[in-house]
Amino acid sequence: MSNKKNIMKRILLLLTLVLLIAVMSCDRRNSRSAQLKQAVSEFKTKQKTLQFNSYYPEHHTQIKIDSVISNTFKVSLNKFASTKNHIRLNETHKNSNNVQNYHRVFECDVTVSVLENIVLKERISVSSFPLKKSTEFWANATLEHVWVNQEQSNSKRLSLGISFINPQTSHFKLYEMQIDQNGNERFILIEDQT
Repeated sequence: MSNKKNIMKRILLLLTLVLLIAVMSCDRRNSRSAQLKQAVSEFKTKQKTLQFNSYYPEHHTQIKIDSVISNTFKVSLNKFASTKNHIRLNETHKNSNNVQNYHRVFECDVTVSVLENIVLKERISVSSFPLKKSTEFWANATLEHVWVNQEQSNSKRLSLGISFINPQTSHFKLYEMQIDQNGNERFILIEDQT
């Protein structure tokens, strides 16, 4: 019987030891949901902020227009978006992404011929515009449009409309560029919304 008592004592001791180990290993300080929240929080702190740039227009843009005025002036306009120059508009934050928004700078190559002779060939842009003054408008302005004003043009004088815009403020300036048969040019401010 003492053998049975010893075996029972050993079994009881072994069960107590197993129960003690089981209780010690079941640490209930953190529940599964708390552990998940902690893991997500740690992931977010390790996650790097991603930086993206967004451009308007998104891709290279080019518009070519050829016109003939009064069988005298042949005009070629080639307006395009610069792939190197842009104006910073704003920055937006979404989740862990920062998006820098930019407006591309536009320029226009103008070629004017009279009786097959080129009398004017130049690039119109903010940087080369002769009436530009150092104001806040011009610091962030770009060419918006160049067009042939057919109503103001005749066989003696060509009239081009030129508009500039500041995409940060949406202010604009509108000019008329008059060109005579010898290629002499004159600029007139038509409207100023600054």
